[in-house]
Amino acid sequence: MMGRISSKTSTESLSNVERAMKTIELLSDANDGLSISELARQLNVNKSIAFRILNTLEELRFVYRKSSTQQYRLTFRISNLALRQMANSGLLDQSVPALRELAERTGELVRLAIVENGRPIWVHAESGVQRRLRIDPVYSHEITLHSLATAKAWLFTLPEDRVDTLLGPGPFEAFTKYTLTTLRALKADLARSRRCGFAISYEEHELGVGTVAAPIMIPGFDGRFECVGVVSVAAPTSRVDRTSSTQNGQLVIATAEHLAAAWPRRLLSEGTLLSGSSSDRLYRSANVAAKRSNQISRALGGPIDVPD
Repeated sequence: MMGRISSKTSTESLSNVERAMKTIELLSDANDGLSISELARQLNVNKSIAFRILNTLEELRFVYRKSSTQQYRLTFRISNLALRQMANSGLLDQSVPALRELAERTGELVRLAIVENGRPIWVHAESGVQRRLRIDPVYSHEITLHSLATAKAWLFTLPEDRVDTLLGPGPFEAFTKYTLTTLRALKADLARSRRCGFAISYEEHELGVGTVAAPIMIPGFDGRFECVGVVSVAAPTSRVDRTSSTQNGQLVIATAEHLAAAWPRRLLSEGTLLSGSSSDRLYRSANVAAKRSNQISRALGGPIDVPD
């Protein structure tokens, strides 16, 4: 009979798993890799623990050590896992053509985020016609809620109390002089975004970059809409002013509606309306896309309250 696992052993195992996953995240951002000492410092552990983590990941072929520099780097096995997950979900099959069309039409960077475990995360990008000045896709581990259009497009679809919980009271970090740092200003911006159906971040997260984003909304059995993803277009502000961003907003909404009509059922949360079609499409009739904006507006129930 196997003995019971002590709470101490269980806690240590969880800590090791957490450190291993954090190691993978840190290595994904380290272009030149990390040494044992650098990893130990960033994980706030001794070098012996860092070595054991790296050694285990190396045995599993998730990292390798470059002999000339003794730096550890990620292998492409991580990418392979992600590609398999994307293929199994059916997301790219349904989404890439529409995203590519939007990128070609705007000539800018188009990104898709999906909402997973209560937060949006970027999963794919398409670039438009190559120009002298372009935006490169950056996949950060966390999408900053108060400064990125993708996050704001998701936030304005949520209930008031959920928004308050996610944002907190503020003030928020100022990435640029245009960042909205107070709860009042941000919620006023969310209210405007909700009314027009898309969110804008114009140099709020990074100077010289303007982004517009719209939520992908799927109706549930109770008639309420759930945001399952976000489509965004990012461009240099030297090429796209606020007026152009508004025009791109209409294109982003149209793409989001198209994706909603073909969203893979595997990515839907429990309770979201499913279709009986074997091709994973939810709504095919033309009038659904035409009515989607009005339905979303009614389902969301008006603007977000702005605190005094």
